[in-house]
Amino acid sequence: MHKIWLICKREYLTRVMKKSFLLMTLLSPLLIVVFYGFIFYFSFKKDLAEEQKIILINDQSGLFENKLDASKNILFRYDKMELNSAKILLDSGLYYGILNINIIDLDLQYELFSHEQPGLSMLAAIEGELEKVLKDQHLGAKGIDAGILKELNAISVKINTQKITQTGTEKSDSGSTTIISFIGALLIYFFIFLYGVQVMKGVIEEKTNRIVEVIISSVKPFQLMLGKIMGIAMVGFTQFFIWVLLVTMLSGPVSSLVLQLANIDPSALATGSKELSKQEGLTDLLSGFSQINIPLILGLFVFYFIGGYLFYGALFAAVGSAVDNETDTQQFMLPITMPLIFSIAISQSIINAPNSELAVWLSMIPFSSPVIMMIRLPFGVPTSEIIGSMACLVAGFLATTWFAARIYRIGILTYGKKPTYQELFKWLFRKN
Repeated sequence: MHKIWLICKREYLTRVMKKSFLLMTLLSPLLIVVFYGFIFYFSFKKDLAEEQKIILINDQSGLFENKLDASKNILFRYDKMELNSAKILLDSGLYYGILNINIIDLDLQYELFSHEQPGLSMLAAIEGELEKVLKDQHLGAKGIDAGILKELNAISVKINTQKITQTGTEKSDSGSTTIISFIGALLIYFFIFLYGVQVMKGVIEEKTNRIVEVIISSVKPFQLMLGKIMGIAMVGFTQFFIWVLLVTMLSGPVSSLVLQLANIDPSALATGSKELSKQEGLTDLLSGFSQINIPLILGLFVFYFIGGYLFYGALFAAVGSAVDNETDTQQFMLPITMPLIFSIAISQSIINAPNSELAVWLSMIPFSSPVIMMIRLPFGVPTSEIIGSMACLVAGFLATTWFAARIYRIGILTYGKKPTYQELFKWLFRKN
């Protein structure tokens, strides 16, 4: 155990003390917070960023005169003239665009002339106003009051979901649980790949440099592999912990700065004022986050982060020991990574049915449980299933470590030949 600890310590310190590690560990949270700060800022400032544009409605049909409603970004003016005369007005800079409306063969034709390509939101807004006028006229021709139809269209239904628990009922929100599910699953997915590949590259580097031959003279191959896996796991956990800490510390000042620049009252954000409630579902989303058992999810995230990494890290180490360069790893990487890719690919199906038979089984299988269980947890998972999944993942890690060690002990000293699956199978059962 002492030798495993020494190897683990070496792997940890050699990576943590690198300038690149320190730089990326400290800069990444700042970049993340600033990035989302910009998104938040422009999402609230988008209406102010667009100046009001004037559209001249050159309506030869006379159907739309003084019937289109202006908005914050679009103002309508009306006239009836020759198209060439209208284009002269456009060249003068008085109008952003000229909407020419003609009746050709009893069919309305619409053409928007401007000096630049209009945005999709502007086109959608203009088309919506034109459609609204035509619908009102059509309803009037049928003897239907357009006001009644508007009242009917204004009717909306919002279902407040209540989850029944052993202690009663609690409010839930599908939007917030879905967001946390995706974030947890993606973090597990990327961390397993990121640090698993580091294990594989480290093994290949030591093997090609022949450093491993010196190390093997003092420690057993199993001890070397396990120490390397645990050392890099500590690196990943350290980096993740620093990221969470720095993001938490930076979120407050950056949020205050963004609110100040965007002229948003922080109390309005907290209480969900009418202005901010226009952001669809914002208040419900924030309320939904408060109903989720965050400490439980964070605790299990740490377990599945470590457990999933250890499970796959052993397999990545075995692949690294079996080859001489990264190019040769491709044939062995696909079968290993397919379960992870499959888990992310069906994540939407799992979110739609988190307690389905498929979801339950995939959350038990160690190859997919780190990702699938993180998707299911925010929706509520029975304690028995969580314990079963954790037990299976621990057993899976022990099994993969044993299999990987059997390959590692031979592959780490094998050079100059690209192994096949048949040879790897023989290595598993070869006696010492």
